[in-house]
Amino acid sequence: MYYVGLSLSVAAIYMIAGLGASLTLKTGHINLAGEGLIYTGGFLCAISLDFFARYNVPAFFAVSLALVFSALAGCLLMLFCEFLRKYKNADFLLTSFITSSAVIPLIDGLIQGPFRTKSGNLLATPYIVSQYRFASILKPSPLNGAIFAAIILCVLAGLFFKRTHFGKMTQVYGISPEFSLYSGFPCGKITFTAAGASGALHSLAGAIAICGTYYTCHSGFYSGMGWNALSVAMLAKTKSIRLIPFAIFMAALMTYSSRFALYSNLDFDVNSLIQAIILFMISIPFLKNVQGGKKHA
Repeated sequence: MYYVGLSLSVAAIYMIAGLGASLTLKTGHINLAGEGLIYTGGFLCAISLDFFARYNVPAFFAVSLALVFSALAGCLLMLFCEFLRKYKNADFLLTSFITSSAVIPLIDGLIQGPFRTKSGNLLATPYIVSQYRFASILKPSPLNGAIFAAIILCVLAGLFFKRTHFGKMTQVYGISPEFSLYSGFPCGKITFTAAGASGALHSLAGAIAICGTYYTCHSGFYSGMGWNALSVAMLAKTKSIRLIPFAIFMAALMTYSSRFALYSNLDFDVNSLIQAIILFMISIPFLKNVQGGKKHA
């Protein structure tokens, strides 16, 4: 039951971060800052809750503010990347990757320095107090109510893109930016909204991981999450509802491969190998589409 609950708790993180990745994919861009954004959200959530605990802030307000701070930080980072793309002609894929590459060592330095816990030898922030942690619904696993929130969020996102005018314009923009521009669509609003929401959801996923699974922001907790979330979004072909089964599949695959490696005493990273194989297989249809488009042109 522990591994079942752990898989579902990880699936919730993949759903939320995968939804963030799918938003930029819908506009024709790829957000490679997933890992840095998740790390940012987790770090800000951990230090915010540690600060609130010193002043005995009620759990509802403390956790709510921590989640908002985390989401806002990710939103601002991606809005900056989109600003560079739109007004400085920078490649969004490149700027998002550079942003992640810059944020990760910065947070590592902060965790190793002023924000490191004074107890134990772990490179991590202090553990958040018990009243700020999400309650487990399947003990002893860390499964919590975030799984239901993630599912609802995916369903609402699917309805948004299917039923609302702005959602339909976003999908049309992803298919043909030129058509959208000459049709008078608010292209700038579409791309900035997608980029900001993508950053916010990634960072929110990191904050949820801290409150519901790890209870501290330790160095490297984000490892693989951003890439797995991107894999989920690509497997789902940016369809929000499809994120749910693919996130559960990916989470189970990673969780049980780790369990297999642990009990088999393997001396190499099985998760990274599986991750690489999945990303490689996903990329084949995209490469075929690109080759087909070039031949047709």
